Amino acid sequence: MNYGIILFIYDRPQCTAKVLEALKRNHIGELYVFQDGLGEKTDQTAWKQNEELIRQIDWCKVVFEQNKQKATSLDRQIVYGINKVFEQKEAMILIEDDCVISDDCILFMEKCLTQYQDHKQIIDIGAYLEPVRVPMEYSLPIVAAGIPAGQVWGTWKDRWEEFQAEYALIKQIGNAMRDNPMFNSCGYPIKKILTEYWMLSTWDLWWSIYVLMKEGISIRPTGNKVYNIGFEHAGTHTSGESPWVVPICDKTGLEEEFPADVRVEPWAEAEFQKFYQDVNGERPLVERQTYYRNCLEKWVELKQQGRSIGDILAEKNVRRVAIYGIGSIGKLLAEDLCGKIEIAYFVVTDKKANSFLEYPVYSREELSAGEEEAALLVIPGYDLEKITESIGKKFSSVYPMECLCILAE
Repeated sequence: MNYGIILFIYDRPQCTAKVLEALKRNHIGELYVFQDGLGEKTDQTAWKQNEELIRQIDWCKVVFEQNKQKATSLDRQIVYGINKVFEQKEAMILIEDDCVISDDCILFMEKCLTQYQDHKQIIDIGAYLEPVRVPMEYSLPIVAAGIPAGQVWGTWKDRWEEFQAEYALIKQIGNAMRDNPMFNSCGYPIKKILTEYWMLSTWDLWWSIYVLMKEGISIRPTGNKVYNIGFEHAGTHTSGESPWVVPICDKTGLEEEFPADVRVEPWAEAEFQKFYQDVNGERPLVERQTYYRNCLEKWVELKQQGRSIGDILAEKNVRRVAIYGIGSIGKLLAEDLCGKIEIAYFVVTDKKANSFLEYPVYSREELSAGEEEAALLVIPGYDLEKITESIGKKFSSVYPMECLCILAE
């Protein structure tokens, strides 16, 4: 299979160096590298360090291209790079600068691209496997999903060209909706509906929608082959723990026979659905973002009055709490309660660690039956009904974030 390996970089040399080390261990012969151009907010020192890392590569052939100026979006840079490689190759593997791959990742991708190039229903090959539970009795080296996962993925030129033809029309519609006030008239907010769901400028969302529309298949390994280090460093990703970060699996699976007949298994469909519902929530992203913004605005107002959420709880005779949710807001809330309210533990939907800020962390399933002499503070209050149904009876009282802020008024 005549394929190209593409690496996209910008100004994170601490990430790029690790990614290159992993690629070297894969014994590749050629690498296409695209570096986004310098902009006003670019860390120029880091950008130049990244450039030097690429120019020092002596373990494979490198085709290196830098933008003369900062690209208007990462989306355009990626689409440009893919099209450039497809001028010479029949398939491609795409890697971003925060994705460290396993030592057998490229061999896995190459095997899939070769074996399934004529299986037109298979549109996308991925090296990343979400943290889903694969049944013990499932013995195949690949698992099929109905939607791509990204991070490290590949496809064929014919699939990409068909997508590009439809994506061109989508971009025209998007530009028209941005520029034409008529789309906000007639009493129906079409522009608002689409723009708030990221649909006008994010190519990878449309790639996923394209796979769904075609009733296509995205293949994954049954053992994850990508470790995302972007959450460990400053960059485009939110810092802190992420449900997307999965350890690389030691099992290769390359010695096993890849099936000719590929379909989405019922167990896989259920597992992927559960993961994405847990990660994204049943509420739309814009609704969750608006919820947090409103809570944080009221929280700042409370701080300006010289008060804290700990003060509000103390006034209601709450002395001990459990907190549903971690991350940056969980940390801020813990600091706000410090010295005023005892924190028993944290509760999360998808448990990845046993502790957070030195407090125990439990999943909803781990909470035993019976009432707890503590109140539950729910950070994702937009899911209050679902959370209350599952564990609400365990606690003496339940307070969503917005309620705590409103009580202060």
